[in-house]
Amino acid sequence: MPLSANDGMDLYEFGPFRLDLKQRLLLRDDKPIPLQPKAFETLLVLVRNSEKVVLKDELLNAVWTDTFVEESNLTQNIFVLRKALGEEDGRRYIVTVPGRGYRFAEKVLTIPEQEKPAPGSTLIAHVAPNGAGGAALPLRESRFRWLVGLALMVLAFVGFLTWRHFHPKNPPAPGKVMLAVLPFQNLTGDPEQEYFADGLTEEMIMQLGRLRPEQLGVIARTSVMGYKHSDKRLDQIGRELSVQYVLEGSFRRAGDHLRITAQLIQVKDQTHLWSQDYDRRPEDVVTVQDDVAVDVAREIKIRLTPRQQTDLARARPLDPDAYEAYLKGRYFWNKRTEEGFKKAVDYFNQAIAKDPTYAEAYAGLADTYVLLGGYGFMQQEDAMPKAKAAAQKALGINDQLAEAYTSLGVIAEMYEWNWPEAEKNFKRAIELDPNYSVAHEFYGDGYLSLIGKNEEGIEEIRKAHELDPLSPIIATDLAKRLSLEKKYAEAVTEFKNILDVDPDFVQAQYYLAETYEQMGLYPEAISELKKIKSWEDLPLTLEELGYIYARQGKRHEALQMIAELQRRSTHHYTDSASAARIYIALGDKDSAFVWLQKGYDEHSPHMILIDADSAYDPLRSDPRFQNLVRRIGLPQS
Repeated sequence: MPLSANDGMDLYEFGPFRLDLKQRLLLRDDKPIPLQPKAFETLLVLVRNSEKVVLKDELLNAVWTDTFVEESNLTQNIFVLRKALGEEDGRRYIVTVPGRGYRFAEKVLTIPEQEKPAPGSTLIAHVAPNGAGGAALPLRESRFRWLVGLALMVLAFVGFLTWRHFHPKNPPAPGKVMLAVLPFQNLTGDPEQEYFADGLTEEMIMQLGRLRPEQLGVIARTSVMGYKHSDKRLDQIGRELSVQYVLEGSFRRAGDHLRITAQLIQVKDQTHLWSQDYDRRPEDVVTVQDDVAVDVAREIKIRLTPRQQTDLARARPLDPDAYEAYLKGRYFWNKRTEEGFKKAVDYFNQAIAKDPTYAEAYAGLADTYVLLGGYGFMQQEDAMPKAKAAAQKALGINDQLAEAYTSLGVIAEMYEWNWPEAEKNFKRAIELDPNYSVAHEFYGDGYLSLIGKNEEGIEEIRKAHELDPLSPIIATDLAKRLSLEKKYAEAVTEFKNILDVDPDFVQAQYYLAETYEQMGLYPEAISELKKIKSWEDLPLTLEELGYIYARQGKRHEALQMIAELQRRSTHHYTDSASAARIYIALGDKDSAFVWLQKGYDEHSPHMILIDADSAYDPLRSDPRFQNLVRRIGLPQS
């Protein structure tokens, strides 16, 4: 959208304003409003493309053609224009589209030259650079107009400073402040750099989340990533996430030069509170995150402790190759697929090879092995010892990592069945980072619920949900716990809300089917299970289908599911305890105990569920079951 393009229009009118292209003048009710040339050009691009999203790169290229400038120049222009348009009165002309650019929201009327009404006054014209616009003026008149324009600009600036003095832009909010870090924008033009953008987003969330959690709550990654490339208004995002502030960011790279731009926006009026460019070498990227954290804390009146100030001020250079490998590891870990986990292991190991003192890379490796075992992609006997070794190595380097303590909590609970150790590690993780939603989720859905503290468990999951309101897995865990409390109607509603947003979210489909089964609605349960894509590759789905068939008295179909589980185990790890629930429903207790013993020997993830799952009720009076519960360390029912 080159500015020099002639669209045949000389005047643009919107609301009480008129934009005169030839005079390069913005008028309100025929009174001129002084604007710097670049601010005028920025407004012209937005007006010409009204009601369309103009990307930041497009604006930068249009206004600063063939010139590399900092993104903060554009942010400052937008700030000036909003003040010039009087947006403080509540009317919105320029709307921020998070992570993308800006949209001129007002309807624009275009008027050709021959229809142009005579302005009420042209004595105070804004003189365009390089003699652009209008006929040449006599030197004295030109100087007069220039001086008057300059005087108005000075008066406007003084007025603005006075307004700012008596109307501070960021009064301290009462109670806990909530902030969202929106996905960083990749301005390199290279889609292969998306991992770096996502990694910066996640790292900033983690850094800000550790500041003063009793004062500042930071929305978790899962919820904010849904706004990547979104054109939603900031006020809508603010309502959906229940936040008062958002942090936007972008990055550019060229050789050994890295430029990161960040800006803090107050949601209620979309005021840009602060914007800053950080020019660094790639190995200094971690110090940028520290600098942003300090600047954000200052803007929203968060008091840092002396230790935090010292830690954040300490330079922490990092091998750029190790950091990139770490970000790629987190990128693939977040995909939550078997292939993604395997790639994550490879990248975390690459990061460690580059920097053996990289604590976060060890923590990432621990997280990955925990989920490889927990999701049933890898036998726990292989996965969990590797996860524990990596978590302990991470804490040996940095004992302040909540992620590593969370991993140790899961390992102690799911594999070692050391319940006091699990509780200690979960509590330590939450103490270190109360904003870490995963710790609240695993502590509530795992430890507390499994030892019978269901109400406390639900409360912890609600805390996780507050920190990560759009996370489908946390919402699913909450609905699952409601179902286990026999609050079926509420649980079904929650599951359907999740599936309205993501119809293919497997965990919600599975646990909704399980809820229907508990309600005795077997056809509905089977229908829900069969909606799952590639259900034959999911042991939990095969197990649940077999269990429902058995409950219906369909013995042949139930035994077919057991045979399918056994066939699958010949080429892919399959939890041995999966068949036990089906045998229980078939009334074959002896076969059920055979498979439960195999599950015990393998330290199967299923084993910690046996005291909480009503499917095991027929076994509870059997001494073999009581002995099994005792050996796992679960409290006796």
